[in-house]
Amino acid sequence: MRLLTHNMLSSNIKGVANGFPLRIEIEKVVEKQVDFNADFLRNMFPKIEWKALVGAAHTLGYVELPEEVEPSRLDSEDFLRKFHHALLELHLEEGALVCPETGRRFPVSKGIPNMLLHEDEV
Repeated sequence: MRLLTHNMLSSNIKGVANGFPLRIEIEKVVEKQVDFNADFLRNMFPKIEWKALVGAAHTLGYVELPEEVEPSRLDSEDFLRKFHHALLELHLEEGALVCPETGRRFPVSKGIPNMLLHEDEV
């Protein structure tokens, strides 16, 4: 699961008010090379919750992203390459995503998060 996906997911358990960002528990992380596309990154930037991305990247061991960022940084290829690496090339292959409010674990297997809810959580 890419950090792009992680940045879009939240816990939808009934009654949960604060289901984002999901905490990451790591069993296996892999890096998969993806073609660099600066225009894609510039278009995605406004949709990304930056603090959540930085926290997730740190959890996966990547500390090259700044804690805060201004849109003017999108003109820097060095910044865009770091953003690209964190967003698209780091993959949580095995582990879990954990609801910050309830502690409910959603397993990630072969890079696919299982966000299905139990009957009493709907």
